[in-house]
Amino acid sequence: MRVAVVKKKPDEKFAVGFKYSTADIAADATIQNCTVEITPTGDADDLAVVGVPSIDDYTAAAMIEKGRDGYEYYVTFTITTSAGQIFQDKIFVKVRA
Repeated sequence: MRVAVVKKKPDEKFAVGFKYSTADIAADATIQNCTVEITPTGDADDLAVVGVPSIDDYTAAAMIEKGRDGYEYYVTFTITTSAGQIFQDKIFVKVRA
């Protein structure tokens, strides 16, 4: 599992994600599915995913927005490859105005 750290302001909206390499993913395999979960959540102003995650052969990304000033969140990506591999990686998001 990889953990990346990102800082954002409450009013920013941008994409975050992971790029995998052929060393990560089995030969001739590609990313087939991606889910994204944010923790903690519960308030309308909490960090949120906009739309659905985007995937291509080796990259998974999601657009994030909002987040309460002073709060910290985990954005967890779970990807499944065409070879049946499952990877779970996290982005630690620190929200500061």
